[in-house]
Amino acid sequence: MRFNTISLDGLECGGAYIKLLRDNAALHQDEFANTTPYVIMFGPDKCGNTNKVHFIFNHKNPKTGEYEEKHLQSPPSAKIVKTTELYTLIVQPDNTFVIKQNGEEVKSGSLLEDFSPAVMPEAEIDDAEDSKPADWIDEARIADPEATKPEDWDEAASFEIVDDSAEMPEDWLENEPLQIPDPDAEKPEDWDDDEDGDFVPSMVANPKCNDAAGCGPWKKPMMKNPLYKGKWSAPQIDNPAYKGVWAPRKVPNPDYFEDKTPANFEPIGGVSDAHVFLYSV
Repeated sequence: MRFNTISLDGLECGGAYIKLLRDNAALHQDEFANTTPYVIMFGPDKCGNTNKVHFIFNHKNPKTGEYEEKHLQSPPSAKIVKTTELYTLIVQPDNTFVIKQNGEEVKSGSLLEDFSPAVMPEAEIDDAEDSKPADWIDEARIADPEATKPEDWDEAASFEIVDDSAEMPEDWLENEPLQIPDPDAEKPEDWDDDEDGDFVPSMVANPKCNDAAGCGPWKKPMMKNPLYKGKWSAPQIDNPAYKGVWAPRKVPNPDYFEDKTPANFEPIGGVSDAHVFLYSV
C-alpha cells in the first residue's frame, strides 16, 4: 500500500495529513466528522511544540472487537522549507513500513515493534494480588556492623580555622573606609534644611581602595582545617541477607491475543480531506 501527501511551507501552524477511512456504514452517512472511523492517518503536522510526520493506524482487537489507535514511536520531523515537499508511506505485507521525504527514506520499521501501544499485549502480566513478603531484604549494601570509629576521629573539628600564618599586606589601608561621601554631590537648590533636614551626600566607593590590597580593619582569613573529617559513618559492605530486587510474579494475561499480520488492514472506503488544514497563528 502506498500513498502520498504534500505539505506547504510558510505558515506558523499547519498540517497536511490525510486519513484513509474505514469502509463501513458510518462512511456512507449523510455527514461525517472528525470521529468518522479511519484505518490509517499519515502526513506532516507542525504547530507549536509539535513537529512530526504522523503515522497512526487503527487496530481491531480480535477478542473484544474494539479499535485502538497505534502511534508510531519516534516519528520523523516534518521538513519545514519554502518548497513543495512529498511525503510517502509504504506498508508491506510482511508488516514492515518505510516513510520517505522527497523520495529519501527517513524512517523504517515494523508494525509489530515500533508502535505504541503495541499491537499484541504481553503474554504475561504482573499478578496484582502478589505482594512483597514482610521479611524480604532489598538493601544491597549496609553499614559494616563490625566497623568502629577511629580513636583520632574528631567529629567536633571545624571545617575552617583562622589562618594564623597570614599577615596583613603592606599596602592595606586600615584607616581608610570602604565608602566615603560623594565629593561631587551637591545639595539641590530646592532643598529646605528646616523641612528636609541636614543635607547628607550619598556614599560612593573609596577610590583609594582601588589601588590597595584592601581598606578598613584587617583580620586574618579563614582556611580549611586539615584535621576536619566530618561526622563518622561506618563503611558500606555487601548485605549478606540481600535477596535482590523484588518483583511480583507473572501470571497469564487474560487479555492476550496474537495478531501477526496487522498489515492486513480492513477495507478502505475513501480518503478524508477534512483533516488537511493550513492556517496562520
